[in-house]
Amino acid sequence: MKWILCFVVVFFANCIISYRDFPQAPPSPSLEKKSDAVFFYMLPTFPQLNLGGREALKEFFDNKTPFRKTQEGNEVPKSGYLVNVKVNYRSPSKSAVVFLGLSTITATILPAWSNQDGYDLEYILYKNGTQVSSFQYHIYRNYYQWLPIALASWYNLQTASEREVFERITAKFFEDARANF
Repeated sequence: MKWILCFVVVFFANCIISYRDFPQAPPSPSLEKKSDAVFFYMLPTFPQLNLGGREALKEFFDNKTPFRKTQEGNEVPKSGYLVNVKVNYRSPSKSAVVFLGLSTITATILPAWSNQDGYDLEYILYKNGTQVSSFQYHIYRNYYQWLPIALASWYNLQTASEREVFERITAKFFEDARANF
């Protein structure tokens, strides 16, 4: 039992994940509730392992928008607002995938890293059934995996999580789209 626990701790504590351009910050505050219009939103199925991004989007749209009423929908309403969020996962480079595979096979004795994966997000805003505008954002993720990094795994506590990054991007969307509401 002790060996299994040691293996789990070492294997999962020897990677560092950080999001470029997103240092750790306090959660975004709720926006002031101004509008009585119903706000609809469409969320995608995430294209890969979800580390909290979808939940952050849903929670933000349900609780922190400037609209008193929000609802998840699946079609464009004839009156009111809808934002359709499209999330595309950007894969690591082919060489990074090879090194990540080799590192995993060798129980992270060999190092691996990636700094090109992440997400491309598009927020498409509709008003009264017609598309008003589209906003695009890019999230770049850095990933390092190596056995000696276990000594520095505390660094993950100092960086923003995927959940925090998606929340901050959504707050930025509402700031950028303010003139459309």
